[in-house]
This record gives sequence, C-alpha cells and structure tokens, in this order.
Amino acid sequence: MEHLLTIGAFGDRCGLSPSALRFYDQCGLLRPAAVDDSTGYRYYSADQVPHAELVRRLRQAEMPMAVVSRFVAAGPVQRLVLLDEHVAYMEERALSVRRAISEVRARLSGAERQEAPWGCVVPAERLAGALDEVRFAVGGEDRPDLAVVWVETSDDSVRVVATDSYRLVVRDVVPSALTSEAAIRAALPVAVADELRSTLAEASGTVRIRQTAGGGIEVEVAGRLVRLVTAEKSFPDYETLLAGLPGGHRGVFGRRGLVSAVASAPSATVTLVLGDDGLRVRGDGCDELVGGCWDGPALSVTVNPVFVSEALASLVGPDVIIEASDALRPIVLRSADDGALSVWTMPIRSAQ
Repeated sequence: MEHLLTIGAFGDRCGLSPSALRFYDQCGLLRPAAVDDSTGYRYYSADQVPHAELVRRLRQAEMPMAVVSRFVAAGPVQRLVLLDEHVAYMEERALSVRRAISEVRARLSGAERQEAPWGCVVPAERLAGALDEVRFAVGGEDRPDLAVVWVETSDDSVRVVATDSYRLVVRDVVPSALTSEAAIRAALPVAVADELRSTLAEASGTVRIRQTAGGGIEVEVAGRLVRLVTAEKSFPDYETLLAGLPGGHRGVFGRRGLVSAVASAPSATVTLVLGDDGLRVRGDGCDELVGGCWDGPALSVTVNPVFVSEALASLVGPDVIIEASDALRPIVLRSADDGALSVWTMPIRSAQ
C-alpha cells in the first residue's frame, strides 16, 4: 500500500472528514481502494480525488443521498436532468421557507422570540460514530415501536441507545459542554436518525443540541439549524431493566479470534463456554478456543451468532470484555479500551 493514501491524507486532498469518508464507504458512494484486514484501516488512490470532490460538492448543494447515488451512476444526459430537478426542488423549498418565516414574523408582532437553551455541545464525529454503533440494534418491521434511536443527556454524557428487544446497545459520548437545566430526552425515528447521520458526515467541529418546547429536537450543524421530528411513543425504561440484572463475572478475550470463531460456526446458535482455559465457541462442527481469561466459575451461554457478530463489529480495540451471570441472563459485551459502548444480548434457552 506504498502508493495509497491514508484516510486522513486523502480527506485533506478532497476536503472530506474521515467520518464522511467512512459514511460514504458504508453507503457505497466512495469505496476505499484497499482495506487492511488486520487493522481495518482504509486506503485511497489519488485517482479517486475527483470523484470524492464531486460527491462533496453535491452534498454541499444539499442533494439527498439517494439522489447522489443515482447521480454518480448516471450518464451525462441524465446527470443534467438530475441537477435541474434538484435546483427546482431547492427553489421550491426556499419559497416555502420564505412563506413560513413571513407567517412567523407576522405572528410575533415585534415580540422577542424566546429560544430554548442549548442542552449540550458534542463533537460531530463522536455523535456520528455513536449513531453508527447502535444502528444495528434498532427494531425492525416486527417491532415498529422500537424502530427509533433514543438520545438523552445525563450528568456527564450524551447517551445514544437502541434496542429490538433481543439486544440493547448503549453508547455514552463525552460532550464538550452540557447544561443540566436543559436535559434532552427524545426518540428519533430511524429515518430521522439516518438523515441526522448523513448531515453529520459533512460536519466538522462540534454540534449543538436542544429540546424544543414541543418535545422536538433542534441540532445546529455547521451553522445550519436542523429540526428533527421525534416519535410520539416513549422509549422503554431500559435503565430500570438493567438495574434489576444481577452482577456477573467478567472475562477479557481477543476480539479478532472471537470474531473468527463465531463466524466459523455454521449454525443458528452458538454456545459460549467460559472457563479457566478461556472462551470456547461451540456450534455445529465448530469447537474453537479463544485466548483470554475468565474470573468466574465455568459457565455456558447459548446465543444467536448473528447478534454476537454484529455486536463485535461495533466494538473497537483488540480485546473485548464479556460479562455474564448465568445461562438465562443477558450477556454484556464491551470494548476493553472503551467502556462507553456496551451491548446486552439475550441468550437462547438450550434444548439440552
């Protein structure tokens, strides 16, 4: 990879942040030229700079991600059509904004507008990363009431949470500033959370967040105010649920070995056998030992391998912490070097 550029160097050339480049990779808009299998680092070719700059300019013009995808795949004629359609859309949008502002000014009748205080200031890249890390646990079509991302502020963090009732992901982000008198508690429908994530991809520095009087959320990103529609239903009381779980024993294991072992089990379930010799992953035709240490008595927990794989993909660092109390209680997976991300996964009752 001698002639390839790191994600930081490539971003400097094309004017995109590493967060935006990672997001565009996930969307299929701008794939790296190579990815290091051992570290996951992305590398880019200098030949990709013009394409990256094109994507950046289209997003600066506020072209939606779906239209950008169509644009980069289209021929010259169709690209012109898409540009004309986007300009017409933006002009209509500007007209609607002017009408709405005129109505608001008329209603204010000269009275001073009272704004809610900002609840927190948080680095854009950290908030974008948190949305990425919890996204896999958002409820699907079978649980539309859980198809949301919960965002709240506590005494010292901004917390992002998602659950589909089978697993729960909690990500705490350290803010740059926090106003305890202006707490934020909001459930963002998954489509709204995804649009916020796409907005954050092009942002640098910090973003400000506050809750409006009507319960909605306003986010100031790169000098632009984005209003987010929140879900009407409340989020499950996950904190009470977690507080009721018994304390478990803890082990530290190599993340890469665990990823490989779980992936090699071609079965609907795998059993994690925790003991003095480390962690064994057992499934149909699979019995692999993962190096590490376990501080409790021998314990076997049967889980869904897909759920475990998705959790491991969100964690960072070479090691993963696993906490478990018994075979019928949720197991917890945490990054060994970043305890701010935790994933609870429900076990499966063994047929034996």
